[in-house]
Amino acid sequence: MIYKKKVTLLSAFVAVLALIYFLIVFFDSDRRRDPAFAWLPSSLHNMAQSIEIFGSNGLIVLNRINGFWFLHDAGINYPVRQGRVDDLMTALSRRDTYPVRALSAEARERLGFGETLQSRIRITGGQDLLLDLLIGSGDALGREVYLKAAEKNEIHSGEDRFTLFTVAAMNFWLDMRLFPQASIADVQQAEVMLPDGESYTLRRGGGGWFIPGDEALVLDGPRVDAWVRGLLEAEAENFASEEPESIEASINLRFGDGQTWAIFIGPLDERNVRQAQVSESSFTYLISEWTGGRLLRERNFFIR
Repeated sequence: MIYKKKVTLLSAFVAVLALIYFLIVFFDSDRRRDPAFAWLPSSLHNMAQSIEIFGSNGLIVLNRINGFWFLHDAGINYPVRQGRVDDLMTALSRRDTYPVRALSAEARERLGFGETLQSRIRITGGQDLLLDLLIGSGDALGREVYLKAAEKNEIHSGEDRFTLFTVAAMNFWLDMRLFPQASIADVQQAEVMLPDGESYTLRRGGGGWFIPGDEALVLDGPRVDAWVRGLLEAEAENFASEEPESIEASINLRFGDGQTWAIFIGPLDERNVRQAQVSESSFTYLISEWTGGRLLRERNFFIR
């Protein structure tokens, strides 16, 4: 009997210890795993109409118009790299654990949420506020950042996927490609007029390239293809506020579906840049001397 009582008491003691341990683990916030969530559920993506990004380069405003995003600046909507906006939305919609690190006003100041707050992402859909995310300072290793919903007191931490967008300058967002997206095979002809008055045409045919009127010349096909690829991938340095005073050179591309796309290039100015206009676009672009030199190749460049 004495042995059975000892076993019973010992079992009860072990059960009490197990219960105490369970309660400690359950109520200890440092041990409890925070549930995963997303700052902006993907179901809200299609509702987003405006994104305001406050960062180290000031305020950047992106507006969605007819399904496409534009950067609004000084009353003008500039074209935006749609993939960059998709990357931002993907980062905000990624489900992850964001443990609560602090609640107090003192902690908010210390972790970068005081009056000198520099980073914020605000997304609205019409009159509806979809997200107002404050981004504080980073941790000592630079891998995580402190995050806080504007309307809440809890300060979370998580992998830093967001400061890439808040420190980015305006050019990070702008789509300054000169020609439309197309493959090399889509381009059937290129008509080139150079600043010195020389003009020539490159035409695709017979499995390669030739110059109409000078079919006897043998062209370096891979070199022509590389030049065409460079045209399709060429980007301006920035948007210009004024049109070029004169047109010094031009390139006209003809595509297999009958479309044409032309760029008209002004003279090199004292800043070593050229103003350029592209058909089907209302903007004027600034292209560097280096970019202009790669676009405006002499005819002999393509001859083998």
